[in-house]
Amino acid sequence: MEKSVEPKAIEGLTEGRIVHCVIGENEHRPAIVVKVWDHGTGCSNLQVFSDGTKASENSVGLVTSWLYSENQEPGTWHWIEKA
Repeated sequence: MEKSVEPKAIEGLTEGRIVHCVIGENEHRPAIVVKVWDHGTGCSNLQVFSDGTKASENSVGLVTSWLYSENQEPGTWHWIEKA
């Protein structure tokens, strides 16, 4: 019988960490991780901050069940790039 292999946990992923979420083509916003659902995929709820320049944007919003992506695909989150 084959053993199932659990995905490796994303190091450092915990509630309270600040990350970037990708909300559109090359549109990254800071967010705070408020709930981690899966440490292997990075599935997390994020409290997202925007600059409020668009009438439809709130200054803060909750997105749920977003996955981690090193490729920075829309609808995912990633660690903040080094300056």
